[in-house]
Amino acid sequence: WNRVFPGDRGADGRPVVKLFVTGNHDLDAWWTKGDEAKLSQTLFSYGDNRREVWERLFHEEYLPIWKKTVKGYTFVGAQWPRPQPPVEAWFREHADELRGRKPFFYVQHAHPKGTCNLGLISYDDGTATRALTPFPNAVAITGHSHQTLTDESSVWQGAFTSINAGCLRSGDNDRWNMGYDSIYPFWHKKRKENRMRKLPGEEGRCGLLVDVFDDHLIVHRRSFAYDQPIGEDWCLALPSAPGGPFDPKRQVRESAGPVFAPEAKVEVVRCAVAPKEIAGPALAGKPCVWLKIPHPQTPKPGSRVYDFEVVLRVGGKDVLRRLVLANGFNVPEAQANRVTNCLFGADEVPAAGEVSFAVTPRNAFGIAGRTILAN
Repeated sequence: WNRVFPGDRGADGRPVVKLFVTGNHDLDAWWTKGDEAKLSQTLFSYGDNRREVWERLFHEEYLPIWKKTVKGYTFVGAQWPRPQPPVEAWFREHADELRGRKPFFYVQHAHPKGTCNLGLISYDDGTATRALTPFPNAVAITGHSHQTLTDESSVWQGAFTSINAGCLRSGDNDRWNMGYDSIYPFWHKKRKENRMRKLPGEEGRCGLLVDVFDDHLIVHRRSFAYDQPIGEDWCLALPSAPGGPFDPKRQVRESAGPVFAPEAKVEVVRCAVAPKEIAGPALAGKPCVWLKIPHPQTPKPGSRVYDFEVVLRVGGKDVLRRLVLANGFNVPEAQANRVTNCLFGADEVPAAGEVSFAVTPRNAFGIAGRTILAN
């Protein structure tokens, strides 16, 4: 930051404002190793260190909850909850100055519970959701979900507005060819079951540019890897109101499943050794059954393929399911026309008998398109 914005100013000399908050890795020390004495001197998670480290790095006071004004708009930030900042009490105390139609922005690491990305991935215990619900002019910009901005559920409008800020390395989404439980994410308990190599994260680098007006936002989703839009712009009317275009129930109702072309076919190949370039730890060097899935079409905006449900059927019965992220799920759609690979272990698939695979494309909301059968 200090190299790119020396003195907190851009190349044109205009001031640039730091709107930083801590996340779980800042406090949980997952990213470093060392002896206790060294860690106690350097990590945010040790006592009052976070104040000293913050002030040394950013040249400003460390506050559990901060408020700044940028070009007449209010920004509020809350640090990672260890201990939990008094978010609800803070918003009650400042309610009079935040109420109104003009938007204000709230920043924390985790999505407010029950909002964007289908409300499934959050470490927020509901504190932020309760605090922001009285403010339809509130716009939460948060993360932690590891979801790419091609995921159309990254925006939510209900009692307030909630936006996924995006993940700069979105290749580590855990729906990548894992066992299927009826709902994701699978997270750490399933990691060793990975049958596929991780998707490369470099391609998925993306972020938001937001045009701010008193009565609406225009959110531009950009691929930094390709310097292109990674999806259609979102125009968000403010204040938020349930039932609008970005109400999750309406988003699901109005979206459509991806569509395989009429001539599309899934190729099934039995391999003596799993392809080294795509096999993960569970299948490396082992025999496998390799499915090559063609890329489906997008029937309407916001309905591009996000993943595939792949079902192994034996004797007409469903015996095993996979969820497989679409190859190119995290890049601009023009670059996403790619074959998606799915691997099954040879010991999972009978060598004879009535064996088939049902492959169904789904959009980010889980809405399914036409299923292809292959054997």
